[in-house]
Formats: sequence, C-alpha cells, structure tokens
Amino acid sequence: MSTKTVDEIGIDLDKFWSVIRKNILWILLIFLFTNLIAYLVIRWTKPLFESESILRLDVQEEANLLGLAPFQDAPENLLAGEIELIQSKLFLNRIIDFLDLKVSYYAAGNVLNDEKFGSAPIQVDVNVLDDKILDQRIYVEIIDEFTYKAGFGSESALEDSPIYKWDQRVSWPGMTFRLYLTKTYDPSSEVRVYFFVVNSRDALLKYLQANLIVEPDKELAKTIRIAYQDKSATKAQEIVASIDSLYLQYSEQKNNQENEQKIAWLNDELSKIEKQLEGYENYIEKFTIENRTSDLNEDLKNVLVLMNELDSQRYNFTSRIRQIDKLSKDVKSGEADFIDLKAMELPDYMGEELDALNELLRRRERLELSYRESTLAIQQLDESIKSARESILGRLSALRDRFVTDLEQVEKTKARLEQEFTSLPGKSNEFNKNKRFYDLYEEFYLSLLQSKAEFEIARAGSNTDYEILSPASTPESPISPNVYLIHGVGAVAGFMLSILFIGVSYLANNKINNLSELEKLTPVSILGSVPTANVVLNTSQLIVHKHPKSAVSESLRSIRTNIQFMTSKKEKNIISVTSTIGGEGKTFISVNLGGIISVTKKRVIVLDLDMRKPRVHLSFGDANEEKGISTILIHKYDYKECIRKTELEYLDYIPAGPTPPNPSELLLSAEFKTLLDHLSAEYDMVILDSPPIGLVTDGIIIMERADLSLYIIRSGYSKKEFVETLNRVNKEENLHSKIAVILNAMPKSGSSSYGYGYYHDGKHHTNAT
Repeated sequence: MSTKTVDEIGIDLDKFWSVIRKNILWILLIFLFTNLIAYLVIRWTKPLFESESILRLDVQEEANLLGLAPFQDAPENLLAGEIELIQSKLFLNRIIDFLDLKVSYYAAGNVLNDEKFGSAPIQVDVNVLDDKILDQRIYVEIIDEFTYKAGFGSESALEDSPIYKWDQRVSWPGMTFRLYLTKTYDPSSEVRVYFFVVNSRDALLKYLQANLIVEPDKELAKTIRIAYQDKSATKAQEIVASIDSLYLQYSEQKNNQENEQKIAWLNDELSKIEKQLEGYENYIEKFTIENRTSDLNEDLKNVLVLMNELDSQRYNFTSRIRQIDKLSKDVKSGEADFIDLKAMELPDYMGEELDALNELLRRRERLELSYRESTLAIQQLDESIKSARESILGRLSALRDRFVTDLEQVEKTKARLEQEFTSLPGKSNEFNKNKRFYDLYEEFYLSLLQSKAEFEIARAGSNTDYEILSPASTPESPISPNVYLIHGVGAVAGFMLSILFIGVSYLANNKINNLSELEKLTPVSILGSVPTANVVLNTSQLIVHKHPKSAVSESLRSIRTNIQFMTSKKEKNIISVTSTIGGEGKTFISVNLGGIISVTKKRVIVLDLDMRKPRVHLSFGDANEEKGISTILIHKYDYKECIRKTELEYLDYIPAGPTPPNPSELLLSAEFKTLLDHLSAEYDMVILDSPPIGLVTDGIIIMERADLSLYIIRSGYSKKEFVETLNRVNKEENLHSKIAVILNAMPKSGSSSYGYGYYHDGKHHTNAT
C-alpha cells in the first residue's frame, strides 16, 4: 500500500502529479498557444522606434553687464514650465507647420502598411474643398512612369478608377489634386499600390501628443528628455530635431515678449515721430528756399540797411533830376555859365558840350559890342548857339529819363522791402514756433532711439542658456516589439496559465486519484491497486495469461495474496466484485483476478450477476446466449448446462443470460443461494461480478452472500462521493472485515504496463498513459 504524499500545507502531491499527467496535452497546448500568440504579435506588429534628445535649460540675466537693469526674472519652476510649453498645442502647431505634416504617404500591404516619410515615390499637391476628405485614405496604383490609377476610401476603388496622367490636375468631389513621381520612384519595385492621407489639424495634434514624451531627466542639472515614438525611424528623428530647433526660437521669443512689445511700441512711435520730423524738415527747407535764409533777425537788419541805402539813392536820383531840370532851364535861358558842372557829376561829353555852348555865348557877347543883331556873323553864331543848345537839351532829357527810371526802380524796391519788413515778424514767429516743435520732436526721437537701443541690448543680453547635451538620436533598433520580452511574456503566460489550469483542475477534481487520497476518505481496508496500461482494449478482457509479467498481472498477484490473508480460515470462498457505477472496471478485475487465481491450479468460476448490463461474456470473446444465470434461477436450465470454459484450464464462467424483468427478486430467491452452494462445492473460488450498488440494490444482496466483497474505485474516474456510498454500505451492512477496496487504473509511469477497455452506459471508454 502507498504511503501518504500530502505536504504540510495540505497539497496532495500524488493528486497534483496525477492532474499534471492527465492534462499534459492541455499544458503543452497552452504553452504552444501563448508562444504562438507571442510570435504573431512580433510578426504582425510594426516596429516602433524612439528618438530622443537631452536639453539643458537655465535662464540667466546678462543685461546688467552693460549697466542695464534686468528686465525679467527667471521662472520659479523652470522645468515644469518648459515641459508644458513643449507639450502645448501652440508649440505643436509650429512643429506641424515646420515639418509640413499635412500629407502622409504609405505603401499598402496585405496586413501592415509602411509609412514612407520622406521617401515616398509619389507626391501630391492637394486643395481640399470639403473637410470630409480629411483623414481619409486615397489609394494610388502606379501603372508606369506615365500613368496611374486613384481611388477614394479603399483599395478596391482602384478597380473602377480611370487612368490618370502624372502631373495632371484631377478634380474630385471635395478636392482637387495633382500627383507626380519623385526621385525615389523605382520602376523595378514590386510595390505598386500606395495611399496618402490629408491629415486634419486635430488629428495631427492628437498624433503628436500621443507619441511625444517630455519629462525631466535630472532635475538638479535642469535637463529635459524629449523623446518621440513612431513607426518611422526617420520621422521620429525629424520631429525631435524640429522640437529642439524650434524650442530655442520659441523660448527666446516668449522670454523676451515684454521687451518685444516695448520695442514694437517704440518702433511705432518712432515711425510717427519720423513723419512729424519729416513735415517740419520740409517746412524749414521750403522756408529757407523761399526766404533764402533761416535767420530772420539777421534778415530784418539787412532790410533796414537796404532801405536806408535805397533812401540815399532816391535822394541822389531826385537831386540829379532837379539839377538837370535847372540846367536845362539855364541852357534854354542862356545862363549856363553859372552851372557848376563838376558838382552835377555829368558825363564828360556833357561838360565839353556845355563848355562849347558857353564859348559861343561869350563870343556873341563880344560881337554884340561891335556888330548889330542883324549882321551875318551874329546870325551865324546864333544858329550855332541854337544847335548846341538843342544837342545839350536832348542829352539832358535822355539823362533825366534814365535817372527817372532808376528812381522808379528804387521806389519799387523800397516798397517791396517795406512790405517784407512788415511781414517778417509774423514769419519769424511762425518759423520759430515750427523750429521749436522740430527741436522738441527731434529730442523726443533721440530719447526713444536711446530707449529702443537699451531694450534691444536687454533682449540680446537676456538669453536662454540652451544647450543640446544629446542631439536627436537616430534609432538603430526598435523599442518595440521587444522580441525577447514578448517571447518571455509568452513563456511566462504559458507557465502561469498552465499553473492556473492545473490549480483549477486540482481544485475542481473531485475524483479519487491515488491511494493516499483514498486512505483519507474511507476506513475500509485497501486491498491493493491495479495500474493503468497503454494497451487499448475494446472491452474488458482476460489479459493476465497473455501478459504474465505485466504490471497489471503483478498487481493482481499482490491482490490475490492479500485475499488469501483475508480469507485464510476457509479453503473455498465466494468473492463479490462491485462498484458505485459502471465503468470503474469491476468486470475487468473480476475476470483477470479469476485468471490470476486459476493459474495456481485452483478452480475458479466467474458469475455475471449484472443481468441488466452483462459484460463477462465479452471479456472471453463469447456471445450472451440464452443459457445463463437468469435461466438457472428460473429453473429453465441446470447450472451445469450454463457453465462455459475459457482459455485457462481452471477458469470457467456463467454468463448473465437473457435480461429478466426482476433481477433483484431472482437474487433474493433460494435458488440463488442453492446455486452458490453447488458452485462452492465444485470450485475453490466463486467470483461474483455484481451490479453497481450506486445504481441498484442487487449488489448489496450479493455482498451479503459473499465471504469477501471487493469494492472497485477507479482512479481519476470515481468521484469522492462514491466513497461515501462505500462507507455507508460498510456501516449499514456491518461488513467491516468482509469488504475491501481495490483502486483500479492507478497511474503508473513506465513502458511495461498494459491497458484495458470497458463499456459504460453503452459508450466505449479507454484508459492509457
């Protein structure tokens, strides 16, 4: 008998290993299933690449180095603020515009699609007219380098597509586009079907947010780790590099936002002031051109001087005109002798003519003393005097006209100067007023220029100490799927599921699996166990004579010996063999136990008392004829007529015979007792193959007639509650020393064991290891 193999925590190791042996195929299938899933995950999962960069950030103020006050304080929590900045939609929109992620290109596959970022053989110039076109696939089949097909929504749409030419503008509902081949197009490529997607802004933002990782790397060092995960290694690197590039520009703009606003205001004000100054400068320039001066006070002095000079000239011209008039009068009256010609500043030729006239006049006066008026000499002299006078008067008249003209010019000039003199104070006031505004705006302009310079210096001096400690890396291997991890998870999952399956099977297994478990459930003596075997039989058959050295034969020999110890007081015994239900192997035990006992040259007969479902005749390869137990008990045939021989010399059997309507009444009859008495007298051992006691009461009736009752429990088949039936029968019938248990189909490793088959409820069952 086996010893107990239950550990300290109550786990029945025999049962545990029995569960494993029985479910080894399922365990292997679980391992195969989980590892198959792992393989499929690896096979059909697109590799995911990750590019990362490390940034060091630290805002410092350097404007004070130039003597200017710092214009902005550093944030208290720099890393958190910068991380939120990089992850913000505002910043991500800049990334979208910078990288031109409007259109994505893919190579269409049977299961997986491959994004062709920067390497697509096609490129599209698209104009979306309807937002329903966004985020939809547009398939393109490359026919050759001149033509293609295009379909919307699915690849099947290509079948009905017309043929388009490359670089041809195509109009569809909701969009127009123009497709052309790129330099990466390879005519020998087997991939001919591609598709592109016009991405919406919201879809791109969600896409970037879902794959972007921004986290502190080392807080004390103020470093940030920027990582991006994508199925395209090139795309992941480009996005991280773009973030690094745009972050500096955006960060500087944001940090200098206050100064930028001030500088923008200053630029606006300076522009306005420049226009004002330009107006005043134009006024001064025009005033200077018109007035030929920009100093009116000096001009006023000059006007006074000119007016005095003009008055002097006017006086001179007037005096000369009067002198000429007097001279003309004197010339006419003959009194020219008294004219001071030098004082009159007449031309020299006038003086000569006047001197000649005076000489003629003096000659006439001398002639008058000697001659009369009527004399020829005097008359000729008078003609000369008259001619000289007329010449002088003509010249004086011309000279007078010139002086009059000069006088009129002087009068006009003086009048103009007098007018200017009266207007100069007003012009001076207006000019001085505009000059003051010009000087004021000029001073304000210079002040604003200085302020602008200060803010620009502050902007240049306040910089983000931005350093790329590690530039955007080029992913050489994917971060997922992790082949080793997935295979490991598959193996661990297989192991865990197997453990779970075994645990559930162990806990759900309410069947008896081994001797130690059986010993705990019943006080009835355990006579022994019969191992399982790997020889599959269609029915319960006699096999011990064919395999005398098998484990089954050895176990039955051990049981035979134990029976001898239990029935040592009698030379001839009646042994009943029963079970709780059919299929537990009672017929197999009855037949082969009889065979083992008969080889010791003891006469043994096996009675098939299971008249409802007879099986014994099948074990010997015979048919259940009309002669049998049922016909003996109704006195139709004598028992000797019903005994049948077997292959073994000392082993006989009586079949059940035709199925009677009242097997229990027949077994309770005196004829049954008489039959047993006759057989006991003729045979050394009578083995009764009884009906299952869990189904009918026939077995209990038979047990009362037997010297020893063998109760068959089948390992892995009989439920634990079957033992309760055994214990109840043992207690109620007070069998104790007349009953023993045999554990059938006990699992046993090794290649020298054999099997058996049996029928239960009309269905064939087999047992094999």
